[in-house]
Amino acid sequence: MIVESSQSVAGIPIVHHLAPPLTLVPPQMPEWRGIQSAEPPIVISHEVGDVDDAGLEPLFEIEPWMTYYTDGRGGTAIRYHSVESTIPVRLLRTIRPGMEYAVSYSFDPGRPLERRGKEMSVFAIALAERRRGLMAHGSAFILPSGKGALCLGVSGAGKSTLAKMMLARGDVRVLNDDRHALTREADGFHVWSTPWPGSAGIANDGHAPLGAIVLIGRAATPVVRRLTAREVIGSLLTTLALPNWNEDALSDGLALIDDLMATVPVVELAYPLGPSTSQWIVDQLMEIQG
Repeated sequence: MIVESSQSVAGIPIVHHLAPPLTLVPPQMPEWRGIQSAEPPIVISHEVGDVDDAGLEPLFEIEPWMTYYTDGRGGTAIRYHSVESTIPVRLLRTIRPGMEYAVSYSFDPGRPLERRGKEMSVFAIALAERRRGLMAHGSAFILPSGKGALCLGVSGAGKSTLAKMMLARGDVRVLNDDRHALTREADGFHVWSTPWPGSAGIANDGHAPLGAIVLIGRAATPVVRRLTAREVIGSLLTTLALPNWNEDALSDGLALIDDLMATVPVVELAYPLGPSTSQWIVDQLMEIQG
């Protein structure tokens, strides 16, 4: 058995156990160090073995890539379909919720295994099952105030463009252009970067108290508007990784969203692109956060 310690995300180490001859590709962000804490690690075991989904209850499918199941004990399972003959079918199972997971491969592909998708899937599952928080799909950065802004938007809304604009500034620290952890801490909600960037390739380790959630979009003239819970709930439900396979964890996740909307400002920012756009966004968010 080969043991490989991977990055720590939101203070949670990720450790891989690999049965030979399986190996992993190198981390996408090799310089990532993560924030250390006393959190127990998430352990992901990999082996060539049984990928039969008998006994699992299907929940939903993301075609053509994967099917989500529940194991009947509150744990989740994911079957990753083979989209070409050189890629094995993979079955991810929960061994200990929030702590230990196992991935079986229908055959040895003869090359290092992809790690990004497995780490993101398992981390999102474990984070919810530990009741720490939820994974979020969006772009986030830390403002000069020291507070974080999590920017959500439909595909093509400009999350990567926004991250690049903020990266060009000297007073804003961009955390990630695609994936984040949203956690509830003693002093409120925090947004954390992850080592899994999007198309802009931006991932800087760090976290900050969450000062605003922002729905971004394009407009001919700048628009800033506070949103109600009714207006924002659809966007939150589609961009936060809710644990739909576990009734208790789902209830906690929905309660977290209720608290989030009650304590963190949610705004719409729509704007044209131009040389002053990033400054306008920073000014609006600083004012909203007080």
